[in-house]
Amino acid sequence: MAAVPFADGLQAQFETVFNTFSFLGVFSLTLVAATAHFAPSVHRSGLWFRHIIAWIVYSVSFLLLVGRQSGPAPPFGLCMVQAALIHASPTLPTLSAFCFVVDLYIGLSAVVHRKRKIRPALSKFLLIFPTMVFTAVFLTVLLFVQDIAVVQRDAVSHLYCHITAPTPALVSASIVICTGLFIFPLEIWIAIVLCRNWVAFRRSYESGPDPHVSLTMFIRVALFTVMSMTGVGLSSFSVGSSNSPEPYWSLVLPIVPIIAAIIFGSQQDIMKCWVFWRESERAEPPTSVPKDTFAFANAI
Repeated sequence: MAAVPFADGLQAQFETVFNTFSFLGVFSLTLVAATAHFAPSVHRSGLWFRHIIAWIVYSVSFLLLVGRQSGPAPPFGLCMVQAALIHASPTLPTLSAFCFVVDLYIGLSAVVHRKRKIRPALSKFLLIFPTMVFTAVFLTVLLFVQDIAVVQRDAVSHLYCHITAPTPALVSASIVICTGLFIFPLEIWIAIVLCRNWVAFRRSYESGPDPHVSLTMFIRVALFTVMSMTGVGLSSFSVGSSNSPEPYWSLVLPIVPIIAAIIFGSQQDIMKCWVFWRESERAEPPTSVPKDTFAFANAI
């Protein structure tokens, strides 16, 4: 049964909640990325920043219609751009998560098996691959829509524009599903490697400031992967259906980036930057730990 639109008063409140969550996602993720970029004590990889930026783009795509979510139909050009962004944006955090996990796996293998680090060419490819796919999907949707009637503001929630034809949603969902089929086995293998080498990992950090970092690393990888798959899956389902789901379901979309900000922003070094007034507390001298050992863990 088709969902029933809100009454006018409730619609305005719903728009306010949705837009507030979306803005909060953009703000919190930007704060996390800015802290990691400008704080000298925080070090993150390029793939970490790309993943955060991917979620920012995902959040921004839902904000283009702010101020035009009710009342007359928005301009076609604006609606078309947002529809293309919304159908393309689920691929960006998904593929950036995949590249992030690949980089983590290579770093882990380098430590366990004493292999050489990731090649520069592969590192560059992992950085640009998600953006390439995102751009290809965005331009395909933008340039190859034949019937302008399929570009519409959502009939139930009125929160965003989407394309009612099934092809863009199928393309986006296929990329998300295929990426998930690669990510989850890789995560399982990372868990196996961690378990097999748990004693060695603990031994390496017994004299360090954070002996449980390997466990924390794995938990964060598992959390952000599940979160990414859930978020983009819900997004593809919600915006790709010609029969709109219940409007309350749309509130899940802007909440997922907020969860991402919590997961990535709750790391100890970032939190210390935010509670700078406690720097006067006792500081222990740093322990000598090989720089390359577990360097990849700092990217999580």
